[in-house]
Amino acid sequence: MSRSGWSAEENEILRSCVEDALTRRGSLSAAFRETAGRTGRKPNSVRNHYYNERGGIHGNTGFKPFSEEEASELVDKMLALTEKGYSVRGAALELASGDAALMLRYQNKFRAMREKRPELFGEAPLPTRKTAKSPRQNKLEAEIKAKNRELALQHDRFIMLHAMFTKLCELNRELAAQLAGKAMNDADAKK
Repeated sequence: MSRSGWSAEENEILRSCVEDALTRRGSLSAAFRETAGRTGRKPNSVRNHYYNERGGIHGNTGFKPFSEEEASELVDKMLALTEKGYSVRGAALELASGDAALMLRYQNKFRAMREKRPELFGEAPLPTRKTAKSPRQNKLEAEIKAKNRELALQHDRFIMLHAMFTKLCELNRELAAQLAGKAMNDADAKK
């Protein structure tokens, strides 16, 4: 279901759930799930709306995106703390001076920057398109596929043999029980 536009009532539900979560030192994701349940929206849609409209939801319009300089400075500070042994979340919480909402904002920005700007982290960018495979890679892939097909056939044969063995064991037990019963009857008849 595609919906657009948030009503004042839905924004109030979101504001209430978020404030309740922050008061209880709960997670924002739990607040997003609760809001989703109460409004019929998806949790990801609720989260996106919250971060896009956070200022309006909380009654102020002071939210502004990171500038390039602020983002770069955040990455530097976060990396310095993670090198000292902090987790990403712990480093973000330290920089946010315990403010959970700000910590989440720092953490999300740091992770987004790692994905979008890996050069800031001393990492090579991820390839954006597939590279052509060498003839050797193609040959190895073909050999692996052939081996997998062979193993699948062997597995099927094993399963069939296992089923036959199980059936033979059942028949053997039945025959043994019948012979034991016949032997007891013959012994009783001789008495």
